[in-house]
This record gives sequence, C-alpha cells and structure tokens, in this order.
Amino acid sequence: MFSDTRISARRNRFSFIHSIRKLLLSCLLGLGLCAGLCSQAAAQAASPPSDAQTLLQRAWEVMGGGQIAGMLVHYHASASLSQNYQSDRMYPPFLDFFEEQESWFNPRTAVERSTIQSSYPLAKSQNSVLLTDAERAFSAAQNGLQSLSRSDMQRRYLNPWLVINDWTKAGGARVSGTERYRDFARTVLARQTAQGEQRLFLDPKSGFPVKLELTAKHYLWGQRHIEYVYTTWVSEKGVAFPGASYLLADGTTEISQTIGEVELIAADGAPLLSLPPEPQRSEDRLPRFLQPLPLQVKQVGPATYILQNPGYREVVTRIGDEVFLLDATQGEQRAREDEEQIAKLFPGKHKITVVVTDLAWPHVSGLRYWVASGATVVAHATAHGFLQGVIDRRWTLAPDFLEQHRKNTKFKFIGVDSRYDLANGALTLHPIDGIGSEGALMAFLPSDRFLWASDFIQTVDEPSQYASEVWKAAQRDNLHPERTAAEHLDLTPWLKIEELQKPQQSAR
Repeated sequence: MFSDTRISARRNRFSFIHSIRKLLLSCLLGLGLCAGLCSQAAAQAASPPSDAQTLLQRAWEVMGGGQIAGMLVHYHASASLSQNYQSDRMYPPFLDFFEEQESWFNPRTAVERSTIQSSYPLAKSQNSVLLTDAERAFSAAQNGLQSLSRSDMQRRYLNPWLVINDWTKAGGARVSGTERYRDFARTVLARQTAQGEQRLFLDPKSGFPVKLELTAKHYLWGQRHIEYVYTTWVSEKGVAFPGASYLLADGTTEISQTIGEVELIAADGAPLLSLPPEPQRSEDRLPRFLQPLPLQVKQVGPATYILQNPGYREVVTRIGDEVFLLDATQGEQRAREDEEQIAKLFPGKHKITVVVTDLAWPHVSGLRYWVASGATVVAHATAHGFLQGVIDRRWTLAPDFLEQHRKNTKFKFIGVDSRYDLANGALTLHPIDGIGSEGALMAFLPSDRFLWASDFIQTVDEPSQYASEVWKAAQRDNLHPERTAAEHLDLTPWLKIEELQKPQQSAR
C-alpha cells in the first residue's frame, strides 16, 4: 500500500495535468473560434453587396464615376449598322452602313450629345446631331431641338455609363438572381419600365456592367429579344469604358460600336447639353415611313389604282372576279386600310392575291394580315423560306390578327422564277434579275400599258443601276409600257426611263 505522502503527491500531479489539459483545450477552442470568425469576416469582405442600389453605385465607382469631379466625358466612336431589313438577301452577309460619332455626356445629368456622320453606298455622307436623356431623344436642327421617337435612343444604351445612371436615378431596381452569361456567373438586376421589364447583368467579381437586355415590339417580328453587350474594357486616366459595345436582336448583331479616345473635359469645352422640359417622354412610335398615314388613291386604268401615303405606294387591280394587290407594306393597320379601299373601289366579294415583289422588311410587313384573311401569295421562288419565317413567327407580346387566327391560317404560296401569267396573261410577273435585283419581281398590266417597278426605280433625276436593270428586264421580255410607278416613285412616263438609258447606250 502507498503511504499518505505518496498518495497526496500523485493527486497533486493529476490535478496539474488536468489543469494543463483544460488550458490547452481552451486555447484550441479559442483559436478555432478566432479562425472561424476571421474566415467569416473574409468571406463577408469577398461577397458583393446584395441590394440593387449598392450594386449600381459599385458599378458607377469601378467605371470611374468618383473620379470625374464635375467634368464631362468626351469620346469618339465608330459603328457599323446592319441593314438586314433591306439587304439584297434576307440572310447574311448583310449590307452595313457606317457611322463616325463624336459624343459628350454629363455624368451628373446623364444628357448625351452626339454628332454623327453616316456613310451609305454611293451617297454623300450625312450629318446629324442627337441628344438624349433617360426618357427622351431630340435632333438638333437649324430651327432648334426636335423631339424624336424612343426608337432613336438605341445609341444611348450602348453607353453603360448612361445605363447605370438611368437605373440609379429611376430607382425601383431589384436583385433578381444569378445567371451564367459569357461563361461566368453574373448578378442580375431587374426593373419595370413603361416599355416592359429590363434586366441588367453585372459582374460580381469586379462590379462592371456586362449586359442590358429587354424585349422590344417590332413591326414585322412582333417582338425581339434585345441585348446591349459591353466588352473589352479599357481605362484612361481613371475612366473605364467598354472598347466595344454591341446591340444584338434575337441573338444577331445589328450594331457593333468601337470606342476611340476618351477624355475628361470642362463643361465650357463642350457644346450645349441642356434639353427642353417638354415632352417629358419620347413617344413609342414607328418611324414616319412605317406609319399607316391616310391613303390617297390615284387611278391608273379602268380597274387599276395606286394606293399611296408618305411612306409607300402599292397597286391594286381587279381582273374578273379576282383582286390583285401588288405589295403589302407598313403592317396590319395599312393592310386594313388597303382592304377598306378595295371594298370601296370593287364592291362585292373577291378572291385576293398578294404579289410580293421585294423582301425588304417594311415591304412585307402587311403580309401576315392578308395571309390570315385567306389571300394567296405570289413571290419569287427564293422568297419562300423567308416569308414562311414571317408567317411562322409567334407574336407573344401583342398578338396580331394572324396570331389570333393562327389555327385557321394556311400559307398559300406560289413561287416563280421566270415570266409568270396571272388571270390568263392580264397580269404578268417578271424577275428583274439584275445583279442588284436578284430575287425581285416587276409586274406588267398589258391593258393599262403600266409597269409596276417594285422598289427598283427610286429616282428619275439621273441614271441609276436599279432603273437600268428594270429597263433591261422590260427589253428582255419584250414589254412596252407607257407608264411606270414604284414604291417610292410616282406615276411616271416610261419615256423618262428610256431617256435615262441613252448615255449608257452611247457609252456602249
């Protein structure tokens, strides 16, 4: 047995070891708690803000909004604008128009002024001045600022500085979630506008804006998914700008803009950046050439008439019990007005045949109504795929007449690629088949000695490639018209077209 002294010593040793263990355990727990707290703090520091206004402010700061100190931003840009709606084919590659732009904007008021020089094929450059704020667009002319439609604000959204400013001042933005875009996760903000919901994609790593997207009404496609994409960011004197910005419609690039030099300047070094108080918001209206303004009727023959407004001419003629409409432009409302005129000019029930002579989007935007009304469509054989796409397109934002009657709609199509007789030759169709007019048709009414030249005689002030191709097609098919007209040409003696060819004939 152990003595009392040895037992006491052993108890003291056990008590000391236990105390050491408790101390070590406390230290380990403390270290673990400290590590956990530090890790949590670090995670919080790395996480981006979660409320929309803070995220917008962060985007403003990373672009350099805090560095401008009352200065204005001045920059140059070059842009290519796809003319997919009026190219010689309805598939790529498309004709592009080009613009050189010089812009100034005030980061405080978010008013931007742009001087734009536009280049078109074989035409003199045109200059224009555009001013915008968050809700309005104006053009500057000798008689002052003229209000424009909202469709003229597209260029504004290519500038992410203005987008962030507009969103910040409007308020009402919310964080709607996270989505993957261009290979990486993005924080998505959303806000409701008078034109529908907009969504703004921000990079959570850096805070920079990546994309603005929205759904926009369209006169031919019903609605389109629009994306403004900001890429290739560069920084100059603390101010960051996307080196390239794009407008994509349904996934296809329609505007590609490259930024040149960027600088900060004093307010007195820029042109006027003030806007009038009215209107408070630009109207969401179509360009004038697409507006179905009241029709004027001009008689060409006993049963042939030109229906025209400031945008487009069309021709309607009755042969027997059938009515032929040459082209269907400007949309459903224009088609309804054409229908009313047809009922006045030719009372009673008639079979309707619509002849599509050219595929530019405004030229066929009334076709859906006529197809839904049971009309037969005659066009160049190469037009079938595109026109089928026009008919098949679902109008979900604002269903049109065809969409409301889709179950009972059948697309009755006749494709032609050589001379084609309608109504036993009382109306003949002819491919123009020039290098600039492949796939286009012209129509001839022998009894009226009248040639409908589609869109391919636009001026008689001077010789043109288009007019020459129409004249050559008439010569080829042994046609002898006395008068002609086209979508942008009033009734004109054919002799004038003949005279325009004389210099070319003598040159040969």
